[in-house]
Amino acid sequence: FFLMLQCDLVIALLSFLFVSIRREAEGFKEQGNVYYVKKDYAEAFNFYTKAIDLCPKNASYYGNRAATLMMLSRYREALEDSQQAVRLDDTFMKGHMREGKCHLLLGNAMAASRCFQKVLELEPDNSQVQQEVH
Repeated sequence: FFLMLQCDLVIALLSFLFVSIRREAEGFKEQGNVYYVKKDYAEAFNFYTKAIDLCPKNASYYGNRAATLMMLSRYREALEDSQQAVRLDDTFMKGHMREGKCHLLLGNAMAASRCFQKVLELEPDNSQVQQEVH
């Protein structure tokens, strides 16, 4: 009985810690969003990085940081973050879109085309990617 009680306590504590870490990461992401809207991309980058440090399996955090890196003209790093985002979530449309734009900006039209094709598979009526393709 005592051992079972200890296990329940450990599970409850781990659940609390997990939720707390996710909540803190979301807070960092929200702060990053505030700085992004203000066009303070360096600060946005810092907060998105803090969110990633806490929750490295969250595709949207990498996607947000990729968008910030693109605004800072750091396209190679933005490409890496975009690729990580879609590795974590292959249905993350914005990740494929950003990856395609980075490939274009880095001069790799074939890779960009593959990314935009993936966006169209996910969202056939996506007008943004249709502009990029044509």
